[in-house]
Amino acid sequence: MISRSLMAGAAAMAFFIASPSMADSTAQGISFTSDQSYPESVTWSARQDSFMVGSVRHGLVAKVDQAGKYTEFVHDAKLISTAGLLVDDKRNMLWVTNSDPGVGDRTNAVTQGKLAGVAKYDATTGQPLAYYDLGSLSEGTHFANDIALDADGNAYVTDSFAPIVYRIDKAGKATIFARDPRFKDGDGFNLNGIAWHKDGYLLVGKYNTGELFRVSIADPGKIELVKLPEPLTGADGIQLIDDQHLVVVQNLGADRTVELVSADGWASATIVRQERSIMSMPTAAAILGDDIYVLNSRLDTLFDPAAGKVGDYLLQKF
Repeated sequence: MISRSLMAGAAAMAFFIASPSMADSTAQGISFTSDQSYPESVTWSARQDSFMVGSVRHGLVAKVDQAGKYTEFVHDAKLISTAGLLVDDKRNMLWVTNSDPGVGDRTNAVTQGKLAGVAKYDATTGQPLAYYDLGSLSEGTHFANDIALDADGNAYVTDSFAPIVYRIDKAGKATIFARDPRFKDGDGFNLNGIAWHKDGYLLVGKYNTGELFRVSIADPGKIELVKLPEPLTGADGIQLIDDQHLVVVQNLGADRTVELVSADGWASATIVRQERSIMSMPTAAAILGDDIYVLNSRLDTLFDPAAGKVGDYLLQKF
């Protein structure tokens, strides 16, 4: 997810990518249409046999099947802009981060730039199960962005406006898990994508600087920079393929997806593959079987007041 201020610098660069015809895009992934929903995140549920996507504009969750059929799924008045999504098939739960970047149908002065919430739903019925107000844990501006789960069902959430990673434990207690001054530079979007590694740490991306952090779960004060060959500026969603391979989706003018590999437990990593996005503003990735699908969100056209608004999007095969 990106802010209006960062979008101003990125919009001109993003528009040079031509939108493909529907036939061309279908050959390269799964095309779908909606009522200008502007999905920012995507998650795959094998149990539901569908992708689930959010909506920055309408604050809902929808399902997208492998044929590209888009069906609205969760309507909840609490949700303003749905950012990070994650399905937990084991427990049949859907986790959704809720924020207000100022472009949603229900945006308002009370929540804009201050909201950091997480909602939990039954992944089959969409019934609400719990809601967590993470912004109330500290003062200042907030934006709950992405979410990761460990093997026990504890959730970890990035805040893009505060230098914080939150934790919601399996009993439902929400706390500040990690806080570090390196997590925030200025007022733009900072922390963004997050992934849990089974060896006991989180990988956390920083949007505006392109840094990647390794955060120990046993000792959250132990935060180390992953050595990268270049800054991954505009790093948005991240997705572990396996222990040694990580997909990083970049926008902010880069508009590409890269695959990183690490042979030293994510002390360092190298780029082994990259691919440009077909449409503008790739924001997140999901794994379906042996394939990786990258959401081309086209959010640049939502944040640019002069741009025509769109309703067609692409889950591009990487």
